[in-house]
This record gives sequence, structure tokens and C-alpha cells, in this order.
Amino acid sequence: MSKKPLKYFSFKLYILLFTVYCLLFTVFGCTPRVVPPPLYRDIDLTLEEIIERAKGDINTIKAVAGINIEKDNKPYFYLDASLLLKEPNWLQMRWYKLGILTGSLLIKDNVVYTSSGKGADRFKKLGDKLYYSVFWWEDIENASLYKQGSEYVIRTKNRKIHIDKSTLIPQTQEITVNSNKIYIGYDRPVQTFTGTQPGNDFWYPSEVRIETGSYSFSVKIVKLIINPPLNENDFKTPGIE
Repeated sequence: MSKKPLKYFSFKLYILLFTVYCLLFTVFGCTPRVVPPPLYRDIDLTLEEIIERAKGDINTIKAVAGINIEKDNKPYFYLDASLLLKEPNWLQMRWYKLGILTGSLLIKDNVVYTSSGKGADRFKKLGDKLYYSVFWWEDIENASLYKQGSEYVIRTKNRKIHIDKSTLIPQTQEITVNSNKIYIGYDRPVQTFTGTQPGNDFWYPSEVRIETGSYSFSVKIVKLIINPPLNENDFKTPGIE
């Protein structure tokens, strides 16, 4: 075979392989990250202004999430869950396996109720952490605020919250309870539309990781609704009709 046909064949092969690569990347490649608008990049805000703008008039959040649980850095349990959170300090969590309701948990007025469903006790560790990971602006009386690079840092006696200065989206949170450390990390902000915020939109982290003791919980929020209408079955005590 002459050199010219060989070069032609090699070039054709390169084009074919490059085309296949592009198709595979399109189908199986990583979803590009969405970047929230930097609405507050050139503005210095007070603590009260940060809370007011981040919270808006949100008082209730309903979400559908997948929760992956690890113990001692090893896969332990996975479940799908529905979450309903309402100020002040109310959380209803129902979890499912293969689409079947297998348990529920309710935190209401600082009292924790669980159903008799399998694994209910382990979620007592998760319940209030989920609440404060979403409503991070709650329970920060007597807090101090300072700037650190591209972040605001809010400190209380037992919490430290890092907030992105340009978007007011939480980045990390550390909570200390009876000398125990709880770490919360936030990632992949996405947008949902709601009538509660200026501009008719609301940005929130779609992935939350909670680490406490030997357990870690990776929460992936699939759907989120702001201030949904409630009915009589919401916040019903598990096991009590």
C-alpha cells in the first residue's frame, strides 16, 4: 500500500473515532454545571440583609430526594424520600423502597416521632440536620458576620455557615452538638420557579452531604416546591390516626 492511501485511511479513521467520541460524550458525558447569577457580587450586605434576601417569604418547602447512607465510609442503605419542611422546626419525612412506603419521621415542636417502619431509629440522626441544612438562616440569634475571600461567614455559639457572597447560596455548614461535630456540604445549585422571590425564581443546592459520627448522608434533591398548599395529612404523627 502506498503512503498516500495509508495517510488517507488514517485521517478517515481519526475522523471516525473523533465523531464517535463526540457522540459518546454527548450521551454519557457529565451534565454541565449551571451557574447562578452573581446578583450581590459588588454589594456588601449586613447579616439581616443576607437573611432577608436569602429567605424571602419562604416558610414551607416540599421536596423529593434520593438519600444514600454510608456507615464507616462503606455503602449502608439507599432510599427515596419525600420531605416537607415548615417553619418553625417542623419536618415530615417519608421514605420508600421500590415505591412502597416503609417508614416515616416527624419533628414537631422539637419532639421527634417515628413510625415502626424498619430503620426508623437511624433517621432520628438525620431529621433535624435536614431541617437546618435547608433553613440554614434559622436559629442564628446573637450571630456574628465577617467576610472571608468570596464568602460570608456566619458564626454562632455552635454553628459556622459559609455563604457565597455573590449568590447568597450556602457552601458549607458546621454544627457542634455536645462536642459532636456535624458537617454539611452543599453543591450543584439549580433553579426552581416560584412566585415568592423577585424575578420569579429561587436558586438552591440540589446536592447536600451531611456527615455526623460514623454516618454520612448524601441527599440529591430531585424536585423542590416552595410554599406548597398543605392538607390535613401533612405533619401527621407517624402511627397515630
